[in-house]
Amino acid sequence: MAARMMTMPSNTGGAFSGGVPSLALARSLPLSPESLGAISPMDLFVSQMSTDCSEARADAIKRLVVVANAIGVDSTLTDLLPWIAANVVGGETDPTTGDGDAEDEILLVLADQLAALVPTLIPGSRALPVLPILERICSVEETVVRDKAVESVNKIVPLILGGGDAGSMTGGSASAAPSLLLAMAKRLSNADWFTAKVSACGVLPAIYRFYHAHTARTGGGRAAEGSTQPSDDEARRELRNLYRDLCEDDAPMVRRGAGKHLGKFIEAVANLPKPPSELYPRPDLCREAVDKGGKEVRRILVEEMVPLFQSLSSDEQDSVRLLACAGSGSVGCALGMDPELTSEMVFPVVKTASCDLSWRVRHNLSKEFATVAGSMGFGSSSKFDSHQLEAFSAFAGLLQDHEAEVRASAVENVARMTQLGGSDLFSSHISPALPGLADDPVMEVRSKLAQTLMDCCDDSICTALSDHLILQDFKPLLEGFLNDEFAEVQLHVLTKLSRVSRLLAKMDAVVGSILAMTKAQNWRVREAVGRLLPFLVEARGVGFFEDHLMEPWLKLLLDQVADVRSSCVSGMPKLLSVSGAGWIQKEILPQYQRIYEDSPTYLTRITIVRSFAALANADPDAPPEKQGGEVSIPADLLEDIVTLMLRGLKDHVPNVRMVAARGFALMTAPCEEALMIAKVKPALSERTMEDEDDDCRYFSQLALETSCA
Repeated sequence: MAARMMTMPSNTGGAFSGGVPSLALARSLPLSPESLGAISPMDLFVSQMSTDCSEARADAIKRLVVVANAIGVDSTLTDLLPWIAANVVGGETDPTTGDGDAEDEILLVLADQLAALVPTLIPGSRALPVLPILERICSVEETVVRDKAVESVNKIVPLILGGGDAGSMTGGSASAAPSLLLAMAKRLSNADWFTAKVSACGVLPAIYRFYHAHTARTGGGRAAEGSTQPSDDEARRELRNLYRDLCEDDAPMVRRGAGKHLGKFIEAVANLPKPPSELYPRPDLCREAVDKGGKEVRRILVEEMVPLFQSLSSDEQDSVRLLACAGSGSVGCALGMDPELTSEMVFPVVKTASCDLSWRVRHNLSKEFATVAGSMGFGSSSKFDSHQLEAFSAFAGLLQDHEAEVRASAVENVARMTQLGGSDLFSSHISPALPGLADDPVMEVRSKLAQTLMDCCDDSICTALSDHLILQDFKPLLEGFLNDEFAEVQLHVLTKLSRVSRLLAKMDAVVGSILAMTKAQNWRVREAVGRLLPFLVEARGVGFFEDHLMEPWLKLLLDQVADVRSSCVSGMPKLLSVSGAGWIQKEILPQYQRIYEDSPTYLTRITIVRSFAALANADPDAPPEKQGGEVSIPADLLEDIVTLMLRGLKDHVPNVRMVAARGFALMTAPCEEALMIAKVKPALSERTMEDEDDDCRYFSQLALETSCA
């Protein structure tokens, strides 16, 4: 490649203003190290790309964005991009593989860097010169490189129309975008080798959406009178024909690419605003989007797109079927979740795929089953209750599939399927399969089941189950999960068990397992238990804490792992809210004060000081919108907290003093002015003036400027 490199006119400005080039770079270039600091960015880039050192060329292409920003947008479009097109991707292409002379590593980075130029440097309306370079990269043999090029094209195409008004489309490079994009789609789709065709499958959905946006921008889909360009409607028809040809291609690799992107292409045809996973819970939004397209779009979907979907879903290659079946949700949403249509055109494909002889087809369908079932729209009318029952029967079959991968993927949909079908269908189709899944010999299945069961108790995901059903069906399963031999299974329950804290009073075995796990060998388990114990106080009362939880709590507070100790610190606000200030003063503060005095290590004292500070600060686990407010604490408790924190300011270890000062800086509970003037300000001022540690002085000064202002 070095033999055919061209030189370009120099651009003013050094590549490294005030910097020193690396020794490796200096050795790779036929220039003296002293001259590198004054060389222009463009000349330096060309010099690096012209060397025989692959490391230098890779380093140069990784800095493409830096070079482009240094020379500006105009020089990038007139000098840099043409040079790259001619010298990096412009070599002779192998007719059988699509490969030129450039290394795959350089092309991979180049595809990523070109996308980074738009729109941060190159406006979308001027980004068309980038696309021919990416088009060439879309034809190489290496799959990873092609995928990155397709990803970059899909990022740039929607930006071509961005930022301007309809009038801006009458001139400039953006006005030529429709014809250029259509020509690129034709070249990729009609290429001789399969690599370009596979890439065409990935870029056609974005180009199709471009024409929707172009029609909306220009006010119509017909070509202007006397124009040689095809109208938007004609261009969309050609794109559909191209995709049809790709779906019917003789090469399985091309049909596989078509099946992979079929869902996105159908979404583009219907102009859906969101992916099916976000649309099916909101059928009104889905139907509104489909109604905007009118009868013509509905006809195109039914007469052109659905036959392609059905054909690929019954392909002889299972690698094609598995990708096409996963797009069933897109087809359902594109049809407006109309059960009259989906029951005839989509649901038969789903039923067939759920019992396909290839486990990979069943696996891919099970990953998206909740979205697919929701997009059928059967719940909108009692007329289709039988179809809804069939869908849940198919799901129950996947939950009990003989392949562990299928079961694991299906289990992840339990919460969403429960929300979709309600408590009755859960009890009749899903609940009977849960005990067998809880005892599954494959750990991954049990782990995902534990996670999805806790999601069933999350009101933001599922609200279909009553407390009675949760206690009846989940309690025995949770007991088993907490005693599982794998910590991953235990953690999925422990980290989310607070969602059912209201029911812990009726889960004696679960509470017993939690207490036993305070001594678990896995520190992540102990950390999760530490975060959960305050919720047990809420469920069982402070008497239960005094009798059963005080000793485990104090042991976790002194744990050798910092994150476990921090779990007790973050639980202090919750403990205060459920037990009351009087109980904290009487039971907790004396214990903490004794630990502070008897502690031989500064790490324990830091934990105690952080616990005091947590009581006077906003709840660290509160959502962002509730952070930063004042904490209402009785004056006598706050005085005790401040007094104990002042002891930390006088500790002989700087780390403890710094944590105490930082605690005062973050304090959100209003402190009485007399206490501030008499104790807090003098102590902080002393630290600011006399402390030998810079961090201690900084946080002390910060506390004086915030809490003590």
